[in-house]
Amino acid sequence: MGSIAIIGAGNVGQAIAGHMSFKGHDVRIFDRWGRDLEPIKANDGIDMTGDVEGHGTPSVLTTDLTHAVGGAEVVIVAAPAFAHAYLSKELAAVLAPDQLVLFQPGVLGSGVELARMFAIAGRQPCLIAETPTSLYTCRLRRPAHVYIGAIKHAVPLATVPSADTPRALDILRTYFGDRYVPGEDTLTVGLNNCNPIYHVPPAVLNFKTVEDADCHPLHSLVTPRIAEVIDALDRERLALADALGVKAASFWDFLDTAYGVTEGSFVERIVQGYGRQGFPEPDSVKHRYFTEDVPFGLVIWSSLAAQIGLSLPLTDSFVALSTALCGQDFVAGGRTAQTLGLLGSDVDGIRAAFVDGAV
Repeated sequence: MGSIAIIGAGNVGQAIAGHMSFKGHDVRIFDRWGRDLEPIKANDGIDMTGDVEGHGTPSVLTTDLTHAVGGAEVVIVAAPAFAHAYLSKELAAVLAPDQLVLFQPGVLGSGVELARMFAIAGRQPCLIAETPTSLYTCRLRRPAHVYIGAIKHAVPLATVPSADTPRALDILRTYFGDRYVPGEDTLTVGLNNCNPIYHVPPAVLNFKTVEDADCHPLHSLVTPRIAEVIDALDRERLALADALGVKAASFWDFLDTAYGVTEGSFVERIVQGYGRQGFPEPDSVKHRYFTEDVPFGLVIWSSLAAQIGLSLPLTDSFVALSTALCGQDFVAGGRTAQTLGLLGSDVDGIRAAFVDGAV
């Protein structure tokens, strides 16, 4: 059995914490404000239904980051993307070189950002890894009760620098078996994050349902024409990947790898992949499909593309529309080449940061 610290007590954080403690591992949960820890205390742990049925009891629930991560073999960041910058700065001050940090999921640049924080702090970095999506498809049904709709068959993982990936996979095998598979590097892994591709177009193009808080399942908002927009947005992501020398899988390939969906029209494949989960969303401009997928997905794609002279007009349009609809400047508050220390970088400079950890 191992020791694992979970940073964040939301959907994914509670799913991982519940499952890992149910399996017998020593699990600590950190929540910055503590509000999400109270129901877990009252319930003496986390109830799980769906792909995992059971009750897990973490050993530590704390608002003290140092207490949570001290001595843990694995530290999993399951916090929202907008918290990654703050957490990276804090973690770079306390983690030891022999610890593994996994952004699960990361967004393009999460590992680079943490490596940069270690460099700024003048400290030797720990082992840093990230995935493009969560291993767990899950939602809290109510506080301390999480529904695990699926544990994905295979999720790619890479480290900064990429040469450390086998070591990270070996450590994680104790906890998750072989469900994490080798990714080429964090640039490849980051650009294979399809969340903005699937989340943003239906949310923006059905914005009345967001304002009315209708809570429709997202897959039910995808029409044949919106599916074509999803595909067009995906092709811009793939063009960026190609320009950066990355082999990225299409969104439709992702559905095959994650859920075994291979046949049917675009809409039919989305329903096959996500229909059985039927999570109600999005329901407000504060939903993560806007606050995460735009500033930490579309914005960083656009920003890196601009460094190498590549135009992403549909991506930029969704950023502009989301900014206007939500009344929030997603570019100013998002991840960009500048926040990663890559302003003015060419393809080689960008690749060096993601592949070799050159910050």
